[in-house]
Amino acid sequence: MQFLVLGRITKGVSVEQVMPHVKAEAEAVWQNYAADIVRSIHYIADMSGAVILCEADDLETMQAAVAQLPMAKANVLQFEILPLKPYTGLEALFAKP
Repeated sequence: MQFLVLGRITKGVSVEQVMPHVKAEAEAVWQNYAADIVRSIHYIADMSGAVILCEADDLETMQAAVAQLPMAKANVLQFEILPLKPYTGLEALFAKP
C-alpha cells in the first residue's frame, strides 16, 4: 500500500532547532529507502518540510516507521500520513454508452 507522508516543521520550532537532526534524519530516510519503504522524497518548495512517497503493508506499519524518524522523536517535525489508493476516475472515459 502506498502512503504520502507530509512532514512539516512543528509550529513554534525554528529552523535552527531542526538543523541538529538533519544528518540523523537523512540516514534514517536512506535506511528506509534501502528497505523499500521510501520511494521518493522532496522538499516542500518553501522549505517548511518534506513530502515522502512510501510503501508499507498497512497504516499501522507506516505509522511505526514514521514514529522512528529522528525528527519525529525530537518533535521538530509533525507528520501526516495519507493512505493512497489507485485513481479509477479515468474509467469514465471508457464507459460504454
